[in-house]
Amino acid sequence: MNSKLPRPTVDELFQLLKRTSLPTVLVEGVDDIIFYRKIEEDLAHLGLDVLPAGNKESVIKLKGMLNGLTNVRFVFVVDKDLWIHEPNTDYQGDNTLVQTDGYSVENDLFCDGELENLMSLEEKERFYNDITKFLDWYALSVSRVLRGKDSAFRTHPNKVLDDPDFYLNETKLREGEVYPVGLREEIERDFKRMLRGKSLIAILQRQLSRKNREVKFSGKQLIAFGGARRGTNFMRLRDSISHVFKL
Repeated sequence: MNSKLPRPTVDELFQLLKRTSLPTVLVEGVDDIIFYRKIEEDLAHLGLDVLPAGNKESVIKLKGMLNGLTNVRFVFVVDKDLWIHEPNTDYQGDNTLVQTDGYSVENDLFCDGELENLMSLEEKERFYNDITKFLDWYALSVSRVLRGKDSAFRTHPNKVLDDPDFYLNETKLREGEVYPVGLREEIERDFKRMLRGKSLIAILQRQLSRKNREVKFSGKQLIAFGGARRGTNFMRLRDSISHVFKL
């Protein structure tokens, strides 16, 4: 699906899917398809159709709409997102809803592809410095969301890291607020899994797409590279999907 074309609405997707005879895997974003096409290739013998719904909310909504259909099987794949901090138990035991291991598919492929190894030692040092500074902001921002407060935790890392006014303002404690030391330590210990995936990839790209770098990598290239490695997280997702359609 061309990401520049208008995305079909949930209702339009439902009208399409309720008439399909193909076992179908619904995933979130258009860019994620680059990764999931590899799973589709591995499971070609099952005749799967993998489609992007647009976002997690759309996947979950379509799951509710399609659950009553008996003419075809569906698997719904979503990113954990903030469920990585507060697991959602609503779908416990429901094997048709498959979740990433980390925050998102970007985290899973970051680990599978060992993407850090694409950097030089100097680049790794800058990367980890960026991660440290970003986490000081990110942990506070996420803690606000988890407490039901307003927070722009999806702000692009370039804004966070390169705009000192934004950084100073957004890291100031609000009235009655305490800095979430425990949450920050938890994320830092396992940042490859727990840091928002798009932010993680963007921080990596600050090194891998630098102006004077001889070999540059786009976000889509990194997704393709990570998927091509067919690592532990890839195999877990693939096998979870396969299991449902073999039942």
